[in-house]
Amino acid sequence: MEQPAAMVYGGDTELAAADQPMIDDILRGVDRMVLATSVDGNASATPFQIVRDAQDLVFLCCRSSRVAAQLAVNPLVQSVLWPCAADAPHGVEISGYCAEVLDPADRHRLATLFDAAGKVPRRAIDEALAAPPGEFAFFRLRPTRVMLVGTLALPPLGWRDFPDNEPGHPAQALQALSRWMRLWVHAVRAPFFTAALVPVLLGAAVARYAMQRAADLAHWSWPMFFWALAGAVLAAAGTNLINDYGDYRSGADDRNRVGSNPFTGGSRMIQLGLLAPWKVLAASLACYAATVAIGLHINALIAGSAFAPTPLLAIGVLGCALGVAYTVGPFPLSYRGLGEVAVAVGFGPVIVLGASYALTAASVTPWPALASVVASLPVAVFIALVLWINQFEDAPADAASGKRTWVVRVAQSGQASFEFERAFAVYRGLNVLGFVLIAALEALGLAAPRLATPYAWTALLALPLFLLASSRGDRWVRRWREAGAGDRERLPFELLGVNALTIMTHLATGLLLAAAYLVGSLS
Repeated sequence: MEQPAAMVYGGDTELAAADQPMIDDILRGVDRMVLATSVDGNASATPFQIVRDAQDLVFLCCRSSRVAAQLAVNPLVQSVLWPCAADAPHGVEISGYCAEVLDPADRHRLATLFDAAGKVPRRAIDEALAAPPGEFAFFRLRPTRVMLVGTLALPPLGWRDFPDNEPGHPAQALQALSRWMRLWVHAVRAPFFTAALVPVLLGAAVARYAMQRAADLAHWSWPMFFWALAGAVLAAAGTNLINDYGDYRSGADDRNRVGSNPFTGGSRMIQLGLLAPWKVLAASLACYAATVAIGLHINALIAGSAFAPTPLLAIGVLGCALGVAYTVGPFPLSYRGLGEVAVAVGFGPVIVLGASYALTAASVTPWPALASVVASLPVAVFIALVLWINQFEDAPADAASGKRTWVVRVAQSGQASFEFERAFAVYRGLNVLGFVLIAALEALGLAAPRLATPYAWTALLALPLFLLASSRGDRWVRRWREAGAGDRERLPFELLGVNALTIMTHLATGLLLAAAYLVGSLS
């Protein structure tokens, strides 16, 4: 290992000078290290084959592994290298920072080094070279301190520092803050907040449509709209977190092997050692507490008392109960085949009714409860479909943990065997039902404009998304049927396009329906 100009020796000069050849001999003679990482008090230690690249150590790591996830949050690590000889009295401990190697030319050069060493499977090397990145990646450990150590945790015999590899303290603080924020954004699964945003927007649009028909738009309240939006988003965050905690307690997410799939196995914050289970539970309770506080504030604005017996109070209690009972409690709904219904009701009629009530209760416009329920039905179907298609990847782990979702019930053909033809037929049928409900909403809008907008037909513009998802899903089901057991392990990743298209269908139909009611309120 080359000695950079910025190197500083520990101990007295004679001891450091004597130890330096010993450190170099150990580093030349080993090709494996144990790497220790830690995030939020969750430690991991993993052995890796290594190659030396000047003063750095390079290793190959699976992207979906616990250690890779922890490195993305806290790149500061320790590693230990020990000679293979049974009587070796000393080893080398290295502290430093890990980062993925992103430069293509650098990756190809490192692949040559690993290939020459001949101790890493060629498939892993090829995956690390793939563009876009594959299952494996090259990581580089840049040392900040190298120490000669013995056993029994005695004081180090000598060390050398690499101050040029240590970021400045302000940079470390900013990086730590950025990683913390990304950690919690991932934990609450913020990209899936569309499940809450869509019904709030639709409920608000229905309320505005009713207020326009009553010539009452002067009572429209933007602050009330944003309070309702904040409450729904916090409820969604609390539901996602409590879902992760419940599936951790049952072992459902632990058994899920499709770790880097964004649509399966929850956020995996607990499984990857990024957040302690109690913090996930505490964060969920905090989100629900904030949701309740917002709901009581809205209730006080409407009725003069936070605990006034209004429909909003009942809607809020029902919504929170469905979210909590989805995976925890004495009767977890998703483990009893009621999860799909809970999601459809909670992120359909419940939120749409709550939003429309909050925005009309303080006006002279009658609460459009029936119109809200009717408008929410297509959204309820399409959000249930998001859950339905995501459960394809989860099915083996769900079945093993006793989570009897309807996909498991329909697809399981043996103790560990799944065939998805019937489950995908149900997926197609429910999509058709959703678009039929939109067509029915259009007909109702023409016949009884008080109950629906005559512009509901615009939501049918999302139909091509379903058709594309159906085509890709058919192809995936056929490949699953034809594939052997070993090949099926990678097939769930090929369903990602269908997952994404299903989310886009829910988002598009919901936004188009909301726009249809807004257009109706302008005419």
